[in-house]
Amino acid sequence: MLNTLSRILLLSNELGEYRRFADMLSEINPSAYQLLWCEQLDSSLNEISTGNYEAVLLDCQSQTGSALQILSDAVDQGFTTPIIALTAQLDSPAANKAMQKGAFDYLALENLDNYVLERCLGHAVEKRRTDKKLSQFNLYDPLTGTPNRVLFRQTMERAIEQAKQQCSFLALLVINLDGFKKINESYGSEAGDQLVTSMAQRLSRCVRKSDSVARIGGDEFSLVLEDCHGPDDLTLVAKKVIDVLSEPFSIASSPLMMSCSIGIAIYHEAGDSVDSLLRSANMAMVEAKSQRGSQFCLYNKDTNTDALNRINLEADLRRALRREEFEMHYQPRVNLETGNPVGMEALIRWRHPTRGLVSPDEFIPVAEESGLIMPLGYWIIHQACKDMLEFDKNHNKSMDVAINLSFKQLQDKMFVDTTTRIIEQSGVDASRLEFELTETAIMSSYQQTYEGMMELSKLGITFSLDDFGTGFSSFAHIQRLPISALKVDRSFVRNVVKNSDDAIIVKAMINLAHNLRLQVIAEGVETLEQVQFLWENQCDQIQGFYFSPALPAKDFSLMINGRKMAAV
Repeated sequence: MLNTLSRILLLSNELGEYRRFADMLSEINPSAYQLLWCEQLDSSLNEISTGNYEAVLLDCQSQTGSALQILSDAVDQGFTTPIIALTAQLDSPAANKAMQKGAFDYLALENLDNYVLERCLGHAVEKRRTDKKLSQFNLYDPLTGTPNRVLFRQTMERAIEQAKQQCSFLALLVINLDGFKKINESYGSEAGDQLVTSMAQRLSRCVRKSDSVARIGGDEFSLVLEDCHGPDDLTLVAKKVIDVLSEPFSIASSPLMMSCSIGIAIYHEAGDSVDSLLRSANMAMVEAKSQRGSQFCLYNKDTNTDALNRINLEADLRRALRREEFEMHYQPRVNLETGNPVGMEALIRWRHPTRGLVSPDEFIPVAEESGLIMPLGYWIIHQACKDMLEFDKNHNKSMDVAINLSFKQLQDKMFVDTTTRIIEQSGVDASRLEFELTETAIMSSYQQTYEGMMELSKLGITFSLDDFGTGFSSFAHIQRLPISALKVDRSFVRNVVKNSDDAIIVKAMINLAHNLRLQVIAEGVETLEQVQFLWENQCDQIQGFYFSPALPAKDFSLMINGRKMAAV
């Protein structure tokens, strides 16, 4: 006995046949089958295409030619509903032809009884349900239950065809979680699966019935918007998605905040095929990721250029690491009392084979987004240690070296161990190394940063707070960290002589740092007037073009040996 009601479609122009089958099914089990009748064969193909039936009974007696054509068309169009041919006799020509054209089975009406009918329909219904399960498996993501990439393409192809015919609005959104790889690395793949499942549930709940959500990658989802009235509607949908995904997720019994990036492509401005729209939406998503922190970007020609440049730059970065195209430059830090260099800041430069020197402002964000900042950061530490030993050989005075850290480096579980190994293998005294961190870097993952800094400080490494005054850090948090110096950002130093507000701010920063027993380093110093102001207000160290730009290691060494900084 079948557990659920099975809908059976009878295609016949004979009322008597409908009554006969209705009576037989009622005798077999009135709660198992529902018989529906279509007497117009010319409209029956549309009815079969709905997929609303478990089996079709097709009368191949009275209108044999039309019935066989319907059967042939249904098979050609890929309809999966089993079609059972009805013939007068077992050995009739119509039965053989029906089986040749793809009928699931046939029934001879001359000796048909309830047992034969129930057995034939049972097999047909079971096949239909099995096909549905296979279709579910092939078209839906087993983890989230949402449509997969195959069904996404089918949905997009249908939507594009409809938009083309009706001149209607169509948009594709590609949604990607920021930092998803880090979740898998930190919490394990099960936590990653849990996060993706929660993401799918939130997206499915927040979109309209007319929108189609699909999982097209690990943490990447698509959203097809057909019932949309323009860019304003798109913006509302994108903001709604961001709001929903910005709420804390529960991973390993702990709340976890995630951001997302959304790329948007509109038909046919950004493309007129599934592949072109998907490519454009992905480019827009890359641009959104570059802005950091739950952003959406609408594709346009500029987006295309920017995204391609970013993709090409990432590829060049990977090659540059293999080909050792990077080099270190050093800028001296000068003690204001003596006028002598007491340290130097290590600054990476990329000597591109065709573009020349590429600014760190251009390639460091790409390195952070792509994950290349980790191998690049280790190379910087290794090279700085190597150069320190060379400096020690070439002149008498040993100087400390400050190295900038990315906000992502201290979030890497292996960073402390790997950095420790690099320093110990180099033979450099760790107490001569200083790591510079921005306020934003520290506060982005405070607890993890705190733990990493405390471990490294045990080696003797010191820390300075870079770009002080430009972030939103808590002084209570800063006081807990092993920070020995504050660096006053160049944006305040630039106008310190001309702008009374900046002068007041810099004085306050110096006093605050000294009250916290911290050294003060002013960066971006370019004029004698700025030097005089900082000296009068008891700034400890300065660096900037007034003394020297950042120089390659060999030039820096020659400069230190051949010239003494003039005391103020």
